[in-house]
Amino acid sequence: MGTGNTNWKKDFDKAVALHKKAINGDKQAAQKAYETLENIKFQVNNHSLVEAYFGSSSALIARDSTDLTDKTNYAKRGMKALDQAIKLDGNNVEIRMLRGNVAYRLPEVYFKRTKTAIEDFQYLIKAFEGNNRDISKEQYYEILLKLGASYKTVGNSQRAEETWNKLLSLNNSKYKTLVEKAKSTGGE
Repeated sequence: MGTGNTNWKKDFDKAVALHKKAINGDKQAAQKAYETLENIKFQVNNHSLVEAYFGSSSALIARDSTDLTDKTNYAKRGMKALDQAIKLDGNNVEIRMLRGNVAYRLPEVYFKRTKTAIEDFQYLIKAFEGNNRDISKEQYYEILLKLGASYKTVGNSQRAEETWNKLLSLNNSKYKTLVEKAKSTGGE
């Protein structure tokens, strides 16, 4: 990278911490993370992780917004930044995790991004099964659960069933209830 301005890295670490708070429901943290990352984007052009966290923060603002136009615009801006991050670094597990989760949460009827979630979740499962240490066993279980739900959303009930059966075969009792719940809901 050379010896450029590295001040943004401290701000980036703060923004990632704010992003974590935002995921847990802190609306002000989502806004602060978004603004911080927007400023960093002016300092560093096309940095994959900055794009990814900016995109995810934008999606978190969309989640929390009550205005439908804002909700839509922030969600679209978020997915655009996440897609850009994947173009820059498609083999980054952290970016795949962020994009997969955002795409998973977007209503399929409006955004048509469940296939993106499926692609990212499949990538992450393959990475975990290939001994990638950046994915915890708990994250792996969550990804299998969400992948099954994503298959269900796009109408592929056979793949949904196969994915959930794989998860159930791992004998984690917590997920038995979650899979039953996912099976009984009509997708998202």
